[in-house]
Amino acid sequence: MRNNGIKLKMDIAHISFMRGTAKSISSGNSEDYVTKMDMILPVAFGKIPDGVYAVEYDDDRIDVKITTINDKDQDPVFNYAKDLNIGASGSGLDVIPFEAFTDNRGIYPTILITIVFPRRIATWVDDTHETGIRMDFDYEKLQITGVPDNEEKIRAILVVNRLIKSLKIEDLKSISYDDVTVFLETYFKKTDKTPLLLKVNALTTKDAYKNAVYDYVLPNLNDSEVSQSLYNYQEHYSKKKISIEKELKQAIEEVIDSVLKHHIEYRRWIEPFWDGQRTIKQNNEEIVIPRTPKNETRIQPTLHVILDMALMPLGIQVIRESDEGVGSLDFRFLFTTDEGLPLTVGTEFKVAHHKEIKKGITKQLPAYLRSIRSKSGIFVVMWFKDTKYFKEPKKYEIGGMEQWLGKEALRISTESGIDVTTTILDASIRPSASSL
Repeated sequence: MRNNGIKLKMDIAHISFMRGTAKSISSGNSEDYVTKMDMILPVAFGKIPDGVYAVEYDDDRIDVKITTINDKDQDPVFNYAKDLNIGASGSGLDVIPFEAFTDNRGIYPTILITIVFPRRIATWVDDTHETGIRMDFDYEKLQITGVPDNEEKIRAILVVNRLIKSLKIEDLKSISYDDVTVFLETYFKKTDKTPLLLKVNALTTKDAYKNAVYDYVLPNLNDSEVSQSLYNYQEHYSKKKISIEKELKQAIEEVIDSVLKHHIEYRRWIEPFWDGQRTIKQNNEEIVIPRTPKNETRIQPTLHVILDMALMPLGIQVIRESDEGVGSLDFRFLFTTDEGLPLTVGTEFKVAHHKEIKKGITKQLPAYLRSIRSKSGIFVVMWFKDTKYFKEPKKYEIGGMEQWLGKEALRISTESGIDVTTTILDASIRPSASSL
C-alpha cells in the first residue's frame, strides 16, 4: 500500500453482488457452461491492439477479446455497478462514487479485456448447499490469513499474460494480481446465450479501497513529497507543548503554510481544486466549457484530509463543517492540554471570488468564534484568478486582496477582542517554467 498518510476510520475489501442465483450454475459438470470474464486495465497500462485472440490454457482454447472503449456507456464493468456508492469515513466525504474504485478511475479511453472460458470456472459454487454457494471455509483460519486470493481472477490474468507474452510488444508488461481490483463474471449454458448469472467483484485486493480513496481525495499528489512535509511538520511540533489557545492557532497556521501552501503554490498541486475543460452538446452543437474552479464544498474534503493527516498524530482533532447555531463553521480544531484544558480554534474558508467574502471575515467568522467560545480564528482564501483561465475577482489582484484581508483582520481583531489572521492559497493556473 502507498504510504499516503490517510487514516481512514473504516476499511472495505472483497465486495461482490450477483444478478441471478448461484443455484442456476451450481449443478452439472463444468463443461456444461461457459464463463465470460470482463476487466478494465488501469490507465497507465500499455496499449494492446484491438482484436480477438486465441490462447491455449489448461488444455482449453480460450478466446480473448481486446476492445478500446471511449466512454462510460461502453464500459460494462462500470455500468453494472455505477449506482453503488461506497462509504469513506475519515476521508472528508460521506460516500465516494463507484467510478473512483474502478481500475481506470473513470478515465477514458481505456482497454476492456473479455476472456471466454469454455467451462464454468467458479470455485465458489457448491450444489450441496441450499444457496448454491460454497460455505465450507475454515473461518478460524481466515481470521489469521485474511480472505484468500480470488481464483477466478487469477485464471483470467494468467490467460491475459500468456497473450501479452505472445504479442511481444515492447514496453508492455504483464498484469499483476493487484493491477485488477474490479471484474465481472458472467455464466451461460453452452446451449443458451441467455446469461444465467452475473457477478460483480470489487475491491479484490488488500489495499484497493485505501488507494482508491487516496486517488479520489488527493489526486496527483506526490506520495513521497507530502509524506516528507508531514514528517517534517510533525517532527517539529512533537517537541513543542501546546498549553494555550494561541499555541494551538500557531500549530494550525504552520501546517497551512508548510504543507498546504507549499504543495499548492510551490509544487503546483492544483488539480483537485479545478474542474477540467469539457465539451457538452446544446441544440445539436458542441460547446466547450473551459476550466473553472470548484466550489467551496467540493474543495473542503481535500483540505480536510491534508489537515487531518498532519494534525491527528499531534492529538489535534479536525472537525469539518460543524454546525454552531449561526451557520456552518468550515473547520474547527480541538485539542486537550496535558492539564485537561480544552482548546478550540475556528477556521473559515472562502474562494477569493465569493460574493460574500467580506461578510465571511467581518461577520461570520467572529460570530462562529463567539459560538464556540474561542478568541482565535483563521480566515483562509483560495485564489484562482490568472491571465487566461479565470478572471475573478475583478476588483483585486492577489497582492491587493492580501492587503485588504490583512486590514480587515486587524480591524475585526481590535474591535472584537479576538485574534483573526488571514492567508491566501494561490491555486491559479500558471504557465510552466519551460513555457516562460
